Amino acid sequence: MKLIFLGTRANTDGRTRRHRRHSALLVCFGQARVMIDCGADWLGRIEQLAPDAIVVTHAHPDHAWSLLKGALRPVFATTETWRLLAGYPFANRHVIAPRSPTNVAGIVFEAFAVDHSVRAPAVGYRVSAGGRALFYAPDVVAVPER
Repeated sequence: MKLIFLGTRANTDGRTRRHRRHSALLVCFGQARVMIDCGADWLGRIEQLAPDAIVVTHAHPDHAWSLLKGALRPVFATTETWRLLAGYPFANRHVIAPRSPTNVAGIVFEAFAVDHSVRAPAVGYRVSAGGRALFYAPDVVAVPER
């Protein structure tokens, strides 16, 4: 499994050469390429990366607003996140249920609630492929159920 951190910037004005785009992580395994989050800075840039799918941690602008016009790829998120993205035009939306492993293009994602925002409930993902696993939570104050 290969991780490519494409962006780590929060919803702030501050930018540096190494910290200039909103949150986005590309997870690659074999031929599969899954993007986790795609903040507003990625609007119009997702197709250049050609991910097989997009997985969203929560509905804040720095994590999901590049999806304002929809996406040509399947998009996965929790029910709470879909509720906040209800006005976004998606033809291919999928729900990831908490603590239920979900296969996304050959990479398994399992959502765990994290404390971050009461307005935009967030999750971290246990990501596994090829016998390896990691936990990714880009914005987190605490993980209540470890």
